[in-house]
Amino acid sequence: MPPPLRRRSNSPRPPAAPVIPRREQLEPPRTELETDGLWDGVLAAAEHAPDPEEGAAQIGGMEIRESALENLRLSGARADGLRLTDVVISGCDLSGLVADGASLTRVRFAGCRLTGIVLSDARLTDVTFEDCHADMINLRMARLQRVRLASTRCRQADLLEARIADLTTEGTDLRGAAFDRATLSAVDLRGADLEDLRGASALRGALISPDQVLGVGLALIGEAGIRVD
Repeated sequence: MPPPLRRRSNSPRPPAAPVIPRREQLEPPRTELETDGLWDGVLAAAEHAPDPEEGAAQIGGMEIRESALENLRLSGARADGLRLTDVVISGCDLSGLVADGASLTRVRFAGCRLTGIVLSDARLTDVTFEDCHADMINLRMARLQRVRLASTRCRQADLLEARIADLTTEGTDLRGAAFDRATLSAVDLRGADLEDLRGASALRGALISPDQVLGVGLALIGEAGIRVD
């Protein structure tokens, strides 16, 4: 008699942590952040960021791996095709940074300002956001796999047509977020503020808590055009 079929768990898998050398093994960057540049095994601080008086940085195609970035200011930078692998980013200002088609693998953002960051058509794998401000983050048509949001503000996040698998939210503000035509799998939204959600029908199969039912229900009613009189 064949063994019974096992139902695949819908619990999200946690993101893998970045794998970087010990802090004392990291070195200051020997080159500047630049188009198609490479940082490997570096510890970069505020003084290694481009001078903001020279305008928005142009760092498209830049690759950073096995590194730690601390207190860098790259607001408004153009970074299309950015590639980050095994990187910890702490206390950085990346607000308004545009990184269409970026690839982020085993990346941790901690205490960063990410307001209006554009990661459309990007691929985020094993990425953690902790204590970040990421209002109006643009993740249109992005692919998210094993992503964790913890104590992070993502008000009015744009996830139009995003493909999301293994997402967890803890104390996250997703008020006004748009999930229109997104595809979700193994998503745990417990602990998130889902008020004024858009595209609520895309949350099919997501896990929510009892105190979120009213907010999500109202979003579904509004989306269906149902009037209450």
